[in-house]
Amino acid sequence: MDSRARIDTREEIEALVAYEGRGAGTDAERRAADHLARRLRDIGREGELEPVVIHPRFALTHALHAVVAIVGSVVSVSSAPIGAALVLLAALSTYADLTGRFFLFRRLTARRASQNVVSAEGGEKPGVLVLLAHHDAAHTGGVFRPRSVERRARIGARIRRPFGLAEVFFVALILLLGCCLVRLLVPQSSVLGLVQLVPTAALIASVPLLLDIVFGRIVPGANDNASGAATVLALAERYGGRLEHFDLWCVFAGAEEAQALGMREWVRRNRGELDPARTLFVDLDKVGAGTVHYARKEGLIFPLSYDARLLGLCDEIAGEQTSGESRVAARGYAARTTGDAAAARARGLRAVSISCLNELGYVPQYHAPGDTPERLEDEALEDAYEFCCELIERIDAQLGPEL
Repeated sequence: MDSRARIDTREEIEALVAYEGRGAGTDAERRAADHLARRLRDIGREGELEPVVIHPRFALTHALHAVVAIVGSVVSVSSAPIGAALVLLAALSTYADLTGRFFLFRRLTARRASQNVVSAEGGEKPGVLVLLAHHDAAHTGGVFRPRSVERRARIGARIRRPFGLAEVFFVALILLLGCCLVRLLVPQSSVLGLVQLVPTAALIASVPLLLDIVFGRIVPGANDNASGAATVLALAERYGGRLEHFDLWCVFAGAEEAQALGMREWVRRNRGELDPARTLFVDLDKVGAGTVHYARKEGLIFPLSYDARLLGLCDEIAGEQTSGESRVAARGYAARTTGDAAAARARGLRAVSISCLNELGYVPQYHAPGDTPERLEDEALEDAYEFCCELIERIDAQLGPEL
């Protein structure tokens, strides 16, 4: 008789939400990681904690960027070279931070300890399929009020181009930098002064909004992302040791809400052991409300396309629903975020990310206090699970023989 624990997705979500305040680098995040490691062992898998040192204060980092750029804008009126240099420094640090290339201003903020939970299999099979889900929760703030998020989504739908707040922030920095560089050639220009005022005002407005996130409470994180972590546990229970061509790994990354810091560190540590041709990543992030979506590309400012073969399999599954062969509705979209799959893709690894979005293409109760288990939709959880089951089986059947 099999005495291993069975995974109930709802119960797993509620268990993770019970670790209140599990923000990146907190004790609650550590206890949530311990819980996931125990649950992996309960279903007969390995479950190891890997500590990582992080700088999680992303909102404070970008507030510093804004302040330096504002000072540069003011200084440029009397000393264009110094002002332009300050704005250039802020823009360069922002670009590096948002793309994950390196950290500059962020290193001025406090360090914290986070944890990744890793569960590996055997090593006898030619490929490795890694299921990803982060276990930390986000800080809220005024910009995440449901009405504000909906308004931005409607604007994005109207202009047929979804956008994120980080993109707006970066564009304001680039416009300000352009004005400061022009001022090197035209030191005294009233027209230039008026133009320069626009991005400067936008950056001034961003400072209190960013500080509001810094001091904001940590949300329950039922959808984002206890739902993804619970679904990965259920998938690991079902497919662990049962794939023909792939060892099935699980990585529950910490500090994703601080721009995928846990996953970036995991990839850095293991990149030499990961064969890009034989290692595939499937990320489950926010799968508890709405309909199934798979990201075709993802990034805060310069989105990277996900693996074409994995997207092709997702398209096949979505096409079968259109033709009536499958119950689960799914569609592709462009994600203006930076999740764990994007961190893997940025290092040249093959990945795809699965989420659930509403009819306007955004996550309900995103980074809001209302992200509670009561608001989750059983149908969304079931659809995401079924979609991933079909995807895993097709990866094994269609991509596995090519390894």
